[in-house]
Amino acid sequence: MRSDFVHWHPITVRWRDLDTQNHVNNVTYFTYFQIARMEFFRGLGLFELKEPGKFGPAVVTQTCNYKRQTTFPSEIEVGVRPGKVTERSFSVLYEVYLKDTDTLLVDGHTIMTWVDFVKEEAIPIPQELRERIMGMGGVATPNNTEPRMDTNEHES
Repeated sequence: MRSDFVHWHPITVRWRDLDTQNHVNNVTYFTYFQIARMEFFRGLGLFELKEPGKFGPAVVTQTCNYKRQTTFPSEIEVGVRPGKVTERSFSVLYEVYLKDTDTLLVDGHTIMTWVDFVKEEAIPIPQELRERIMGMGGVATPNNTEPRMDTNEHES
């Protein structure tokens, strides 16, 4: 539902986004998610907390559920909000609508973890970031739901 989302990012569907069926290619939605997620992260101040090459966020898994086709030309809006937050991971939820409508095109989520890139392992999310995520509507969950980077296990 639109009202559940705290950040909205407009996107213009480009001709290059289409597949041979003349609708937005299925993988393109992951690019739309990424664009909106990066703007959401900028608003959270996440980039101030990461240290390139040392510590920062990494994608563990992503899903996209397709509801309706999107064609060219179209204007869409990607809604972003935080979901579950554990000690080392958090989820980012998405809904994509035709601009200024309640026509849901896709929804999905990304599981992110905070990583020590030198050791190549998940580490606790910085407390300041946890507080910012929780302040935007993130929901704390027990640590036994942590995704593992070396398996396909992830939060539901």
